[in-house]
Amino acid sequence: MKNRYIPFGYCLSDGIIIAHDTEAEMVRLAFQQYIAGESYSRIAALLEKTGCPYNEGTTLWNKNMVGRILQNRKYIGQDGYPALVTEGEFTQSILLQQTKYTRKDIRIPPEVTILKGKTVCGECGQPYERILDRRYGERWKCKSPECRTAVKITDSLLTEQVTSLLNLAIENPIIIKIPSVGVSCHDIEITRLTNEINRQLDKTDYDEEYIKILIMARAAAQYGNCSDGLLPQRACKIKAALEQSEPTEIFNTELFEYTVDKVLIRKDGTIYMMLKIGQVLDIERREMPC
Repeated sequence: MKNRYIPFGYCLSDGIIIAHDTEAEMVRLAFQQYIAGESYSRIAALLEKTGCPYNEGTTLWNKNMVGRILQNRKYIGQDGYPALVTEGEFTQSILLQQTKYTRKDIRIPPEVTILKGKTVCGECGQPYERILDRRYGERWKCKSPECRTAVKITDSLLTEQVTSLLNLAIENPIIIKIPSVGVSCHDIEITRLTNEINRQLDKTDYDEEYIKILIMARAAAQYGNCSDGLLPQRACKIKAALEQSEPTEIFNTELFEYTVDKVLIRKDGTIYMMLKIGQVLDIERREMPC
């Protein structure tokens, strides 16, 4: 099943984004039903009965799909997309969602659960935590009380920026750097330990136990000075996974888990990611070597 790149309700015609007749009507129906008091789940069941798929290959709908529609500002004509609903309808929908956002209504999406274990503060390095506010909904903030640069962001902003970074890598897999494997030949500590071992061995009454300690210390230093021999292989696998994927508007949990080690949040609220090979992806700077 392929994830969508163009939001539901739109299609391409001669390279131009236009309204998709059938899907656009379903978008309007979703807004109308929600404003009339229907729940995400009831709307999903109604849209599923139409037989029109949200994603290619399946006619199944769920409340997360409905939520993405009701929260997507492109439907009021932003970012060059044709307007499918009025700004008044969109605002009314958002206000209703905020009103209904109580602890009893909360169901944490799987992507949020995954992000909770990998999101940290880009300023102090402490984990970010997800908190809930009855008035404003969910917010993410740095756990450190001493971090004065901590900012608060929402689930949607966090997942949207992470998805944009993944799309950047999918569209430009060439930015994934394949590191070389090598050992630094000139390390001061290794040289010092080697010289000390030789000096001890030149003695007629050398201390065998002391020499063993020196040899173990040199081995540890040499090991610590070696690059990860599996790093190039992991980088190749990550690059291949990105090349085989397609850009998507939906958070790709499988690809995220496979490629990303950490999500870091700056003091201005922008987000960058560290891949499992140590390379950093950044929307503003496109890419930044480790």
